Amino acid sequence: MTLQPAPRDHRQAVRVGMLGYGFMGKAHSNALKTAPYMFWPDTAQVELRTISGRTEASVREAATRYGWSHFTTDWRDIVDDPEIDVFNNVGPDAVHYEPTLAAINAGKHVVCEKPLSPDLTEAVELERAATEAGVKHMTCFNYRFVPAVRLAHDMIAAGELGEIFSANFRYAQEWRTDPTADLPTWTGALSVIGCHAVDQARYLVGEIDHVSAVITNPVTSAERAEPVDTVTALAEFDTGAAGTIAATLIAPGRKNMLGWEINGSKGSLTWDLEQLNLLRVHRRGTKLEGFSDVIVCEADHPLVAPWWPSGHILGWEHGHINMWAHFLQAVVSDGKVGPEAATFTDGAKAARVAEAITRSASSGERTSIAGIG
Repeated sequence: MTLQPAPRDHRQAVRVGMLGYGFMGKAHSNALKTAPYMFWPDTAQVELRTISGRTEASVREAATRYGWSHFTTDWRDIVDDPEIDVFNNVGPDAVHYEPTLAAINAGKHVVCEKPLSPDLTEAVELERAATEAGVKHMTCFNYRFVPAVRLAHDMIAAGELGEIFSANFRYAQEWRTDPTADLPTWTGALSVIGCHAVDQARYLVGEIDHVSAVITNPVTSAERAEPVDTVTALAEFDTGAAGTIAATLIAPGRKNMLGWEINGSKGSLTWDLEQLNLLRVHRRGTKLEGFSDVIVCEADHPLVAPWWPSGHILGWEHGHINMWAHFLQAVVSDGKVGPEAATFTDGAKAARVAEAITRSASSGERTSIAGIG
């Protein structure tokens, strides 16, 4: 047989522009390049059109390394380009608001890293603008797209745990433990990782009604960064369940632990990001009491079928790929982004909870989410 050219990919192409080229720029570029062939043929083609960042030498290198066709040091070039369909903001927290709002006003679909904004007013404005513009919008709470988390969500929604009694969420890292070390970001624990714990709580258990919180700063001074080293909040859910939401950047030995345990009348679930493929399940009334370990990597598990054969585990990056595949499909099919993915509405709700936690810690009083924003 003589060599023949491969058939053309006739799927619709989505043209993306991205602000940011660091850690998240690498993760999102990988996801955008991988999703089209792993989720074949159900998602779109992707054109990595333009990447932007403030340092010309760095963004030039990133464009070549990650496979973007153009680069710029001015994000407005992306917003003003009528050929770009999606604006993806993975820049620092301080630049989430203005560029994303400008992209919405230009009629582009928008994706923004978490937190949607550390400022509640800005987060609410982004949600309002995106909703009124009718564009697709997604906040990057990527852990919704880890198969074990999705399986837990589906089990709870199906009533397999019965009435939820209590739920405890904690995100712990160690990188601020040394007060003399360089900080990769000045953002405090509540914004940089606590928002993930808040979203997991809302996604798995339900809306949060009230919080009672304590914030401590034993290591980081106000002169060096946002002085939030640890946050611990008692949370009351609208389901009647109670629990905790906590985040710390000064937990020696914890590299990247987002963990939770959810207890209900029929059983319990527990999960830890540091062992992300493992969901621990306890069902009451069985002959084998105690927790069983389930490796969530089988084809009949949620989000797993496009990937590898049985027993071939997934990694951290697959959450972003699964998330982007979902968003791209929503763009080309005019489908819904939520409730599977977090929208800007979810981003704004997480910001309200964070604001309530901050106010409660300051006042020492139980604080209602309904009274925020």
